[in-house]
Amino acid sequence: MFHCDFFNTLTISLASLIASCHLCAQGSTDINTLLTGGGSPQLTPVQNTMIAAPPAANTSSTTSTQEGYTSAPGPWGNLVGDYIFLEAPSSLIENFALPSIQPRWTFPLAFKPKLEGFFNEAGLTPEQIASLMLPQAQVTEGDLLHLLPSVSLVEQMTPQVRAHIYSELGKLPDNEYCQDPVLITGVSVQEWYRTSKLRRDLIDKIEQLSYMRGETLVFSDIPVLLSHAQSDSEARAIYKACTRTRSLMVRLKIESSTNIPELISYWSFGVGIRRKDIEPLMRSIADSSTLHDLGMAHILPALPRKLLYTYPSLDMAKNGQLPDCHWTSLNFYNFDASQYLLDSRLATSQVLENFLPVEAPYQFGDILFFLDSLTGDAFHSCVYLADTLVYTKNGRNVLSPWIIMKLEDVKKVYLFRGNGRVQGFRRKDVETARRESAN
Repeated sequence: MFHCDFFNTLTISLASLIASCHLCAQGSTDINTLLTGGGSPQLTPVQNTMIAAPPAANTSSTTSTQEGYTSAPGPWGNLVGDYIFLEAPSSLIENFALPSIQPRWTFPLAFKPKLEGFFNEAGLTPEQIASLMLPQAQVTEGDLLHLLPSVSLVEQMTPQVRAHIYSELGKLPDNEYCQDPVLITGVSVQEWYRTSKLRRDLIDKIEQLSYMRGETLVFSDIPVLLSHAQSDSEARAIYKACTRTRSLMVRLKIESSTNIPELISYWSFGVGIRRKDIEPLMRSIADSSTLHDLGMAHILPALPRKLLYTYPSLDMAKNGQLPDCHWTSLNFYNFDASQYLLDSRLATSQVLENFLPVEAPYQFGDILFFLDSLTGDAFHSCVYLADTLVYTKNGRNVLSPWIIMKLEDVKKVYLFRGNGRVQGFRRKDVETARRESAN
């Protein structure tokens, strides 16, 4: 799936993130600055476009079939789930121009003297390097140098060579597909695209061009793939398939023997918040002779219940920025979205004033911030649901939906460089109410 800025050509022009928010950290669990990356996988806090996600040490080690989800025992009850694949609707795809089929690698112009040594270290052959050094393969634009490799050269590269080169390219936002690649979570390329509308040879081509980024299998060569399209409609089908995202569709199993009071306590934040919303439904299912489960969407608060498994509408851009992970997390409790949370300064202020840091085990509704270990900046956030499940939006982009993922998969997407950590935050009023109830 794409992630936050998977395609700068696809995204709506967004207001710049506020960089003047320098709330000093008070301790190791404090947040310094929010919204630094819009919730996108990143090298340093920057925007991303689409996320799909996942694990494997090499492309052949990913599993070929999908397994369902079953939760560990806990106060959340018995949760089961199945994986589904979401793709951006055609109505969104049709609003954007398709990118060029010419591959382009952009480097800082100052990097030009190092190019041959870099490509040699990456593992390109002398012949391949020579083709990249030809005048017709290089275009200078200001302080940038664009290299135009041939499709055949890109297709000849091994996954190891590709990973080495694209890791460097990913440091520069101009290389949007390397900085924000298609991320493939937990299964093989073949399984990921098995139910797509792509021809088998196109799926094979994605598999050939995929490489590892940390523990995540990724794909960056969208232009090369588009060069194999046989028609305009197929090119758009390819582009649509590259927005594919994997999510869990989760259900709470409820039987006559289920401990309903314990379930109600957990899913009402432990203090009865929203008890009136979920108790009648849970008890009615427990009394039913035909119904035995309740979809997760029916348990969530009003706004996430409305957004789950959907994509942002274009009219959401009317506020100057599209919703991202931080907007999503901080609006989790709200009936109507608070749009001021698009502002990083105000969002940071809300966290510092209304939340307190907590450690695992987390509880329903805790916000998990992914913090840069050096700066304390929060470059991603998601909401803890239960067991290993989180509610997340992976990027500020119309092609990034609201989904449910396993926390371990989110970590593989965002912490692949080893320079970050996860810190939980809980609403102060909820924590106070829990303590008073316990006493």
